[in-house]
Amino acid sequence: MKIAFVSQPEYFRFCYEQDLSVDHEVREFPFHFGMNDEEFADLIDFDADVNFFFRGEFFPSTLLPRLRGMKVALSSEPFPRNLGSKLEYTRDSIKRYLDFRSRIRSQRFDYVFHYDESSLGFMARDGLELSGAFAFPVATDTYVDRQLEPKWDMFFIGRSTPHRERYFGPLKHHFQFLHICHGIFGPPLTEYMAQAKINLNVHAEPEISWEPRMQMLLATGAFVISEPITPNSHLRPGIDYVEVTSPSDMYEKVAYYLTHDDERRRVASSGRARIQEILNAKRNFELLIGDLHQGKYPRFNTRKPSRRVTALAKYFDAEARARAFFRKLLK
Repeated sequence: MKIAFVSQPEYFRFCYEQDLSVDHEVREFPFHFGMNDEEFADLIDFDADVNFFFRGEFFPSTLLPRLRGMKVALSSEPFPRNLGSKLEYTRDSIKRYLDFRSRIRSQRFDYVFHYDESSLGFMARDGLELSGAFAFPVATDTYVDRQLEPKWDMFFIGRSTPHRERYFGPLKHHFQFLHICHGIFGPPLTEYMAQAKINLNVHAEPEISWEPRMQMLLATGAFVISEPITPNSHLRPGIDYVEVTSPSDMYEKVAYYLTHDDERRRVASSGRARIQEILNAKRNFELLIGDLHQGKYPRFNTRKPSRRVTALAKYFDAEARARAFFRKLLK
């Protein structure tokens, strides 16, 4: 079988890497925003049986009809999500969703999956009937435990935001803290993870969400301390990772686990085994492809959008135009 992964490799290669290449003909096609049809000539010539698009909403709408094989979009951005009876969201996640909904409706994907199941209900009420949820797996043949001597107390990879710095500030002041915003991925990244006693996960904004960074860290045997993530059936707080609820709680748990090596190793071992068992790339992509061929998932479909969400989109659009107008006035 020929499989194409079309993505920004620095963000998504960890989901597939080379894990399917032994049994299939697999090619990666790097993507950057603003590419036109002509720049996808190699993808068209490859003529894959299955084409996986990460951030599929951004691809030229004229490209998909030119691909013979199955076309699957994998949505990765944090959107509003239902946690029990509460809708969890921030201004940032709403704006990300509004941009997604405006783009994905014009795309002719066979299937569209979102990484976080808890957002599916919100999208369905807005007329986006996705095919289901697909928790991003990890290329566990690449993301392995390097078993290196620690150089730092803790490590974080991701951009800096005010919310994150509320957690990081005291830690950076009192401990050896390595923070890399971007530019490292793949095997080089695993070495940084392995050289920290503790790896951290803190949301970009003050909302509960589930960063796929979590399973990437756990796959390497990292001991992870994280803010609460979206409840899910894959990752278990207190078993596979340690959960904290505030900056002071994180500080206390960091200080505790830095002096309790055996407890760190126990939790890290559980997390790594969990990813190997249920979120490894080879198993999960092959299961997904098999289920798609057997018709186990509904095709992507759109209905009339929610009036409330449409009104919200108009509000943000008007706000953006007003800001642009005032910027011109102030020049």
